[in-house]
Amino acid sequence: MVEISVIIPIYNVEDYLYECINHIVNQSFEDIEIICINDGSTDKSMDILNQFKDNRINIITQENKGLGASRNVGIKHAKGKYVYFMDADDYLELTALEELYALCEKLNTDFIMFKLKNFDDITKEIIEDEYYSMPYLKNRVGDNIFNYSDVKDIALDLAVNSPGNFFKREFIKDLKYPEGLLYEDNVFFTKALFKADKIYFYDKFLYNRRVRKNSLSKSPSLDTIDITDLLLDIINEYGYTIHKKELYYRIFNNIYKIFENTQEKYKEEVFLKIKEKYQKYNEKWQEDSYFRNELNPRYKNIFESALNSDSPAEFELRVKLFDSEKKLKKLKKQNKKLKK
Repeated sequence: MVEISVIIPIYNVEDYLYECINHIVNQSFEDIEIICINDGSTDKSMDILNQFKDNRINIITQENKGLGASRNVGIKHAKGKYVYFMDADDYLELTALEELYALCEKLNTDFIMFKLKNFDDITKEIIEDEYYSMPYLKNRVGDNIFNYSDVKDIALDLAVNSPGNFFKREFIKDLKYPEGLLYEDNVFFTKALFKADKIYFYDKFLYNRRVRKNSLSKSPSLDTIDITDLLLDIINEYGYTIHKKELYYRIFNNIYKIFENTQEKYKEEVFLKIKEKYQKYNEKWQEDSYFRNELNPRYKNIFESALNSDSPAEFELRVKLFDSEKKLKKLKKQNKKLKK
C-alpha cells in the first residue's frame, strides 16, 4: 500500500499540465500514487501526461463528466493511507506532501487544512486573498486540534477548495462529491467538517492557485442553488440549523445579485433558470419551518416574485417595489423621530 494517493482530474489543460505534474512527480515525499483522470480531454493534455515515464502514474480515461465525478472515480481507485486532490492547472510546493504526511502522522487528524496562494496567470503576481489564507481561522484555533464545535459560527466562511485539504482516506471513503454541478467541493468539505473529530490548520502556503479569466470558478452559475439545497440537507442531517439563515441568503439574495448584474441581453435566460430552480425546490422548502416562519421577508419576496413573474422586467420591478416600500417605511420612522 502506498502512503498518499494524489487525485488529479484533467480536462483540456495543455497549457498548465506539465508544470502541475512536474511538481507532483518531484515531490520530496516519494511513496505516492498519482491517479490522473482524463475527463474527456480534446486537446494535447494526454500527450503531455504521457511524457512522464513514471510508474507511479495511473491514467484513467472517461468521457467528460466534470470535477465531481472525476474526483469520485479517484477516491474509488485510491489505495493510499491519505488522499490529496490536485487541480491540473495549479502547482504544489515540492515539500508539501512530506510536510502534510508528517503532520497527519504526528497528530492523527482526520484532515489538515492549509493556506493557498493565488497568482495571476498572465502577470504571475501574487493576489492577496484572506479567504484562502484564513487569518480568522488561525486567530480562532491557533496551533490546536479543532472540530466543528470550535468554529461553528464561522464554519460556512472557511475557504472551500479541495486542494487546500489533506485527508485520511479511511475518513473520506464514504463521502462523495455531487456530480454534474459547479461548486461541488462545498458539499464535500461541509460534510467533512461536520463529520471530523480532529482537524488541524497548518498556517503555511503550500499550494499555488492560478487565477484565470476563463476559469469555471469565475463564471456565475445558478448551480449554487442546487449546491446550497444539498447543504441544507446536510445541516438538517447533523442538526446544525443555525446555518439556515446564511444558506437561504445565498439562495435568494446572492442569486438576485447575479440576476441584477447580468447583461440585459442575457437577463431573460437567467430569469427563466432562476424561476425553474425555485419551482423545483418550492414544495421542499415550503416544508421547512424556518422557511415558512423565519425567512427574511426580502428573501421571501425575491422567491415569490420569481415564481409569480412572467418576465425579467416584472421580476425586477416586483423586487424593487418591495425594497422601495421598505425604504419608505424606514424614512417615515426616521421622520417621526426628527419631528419629536
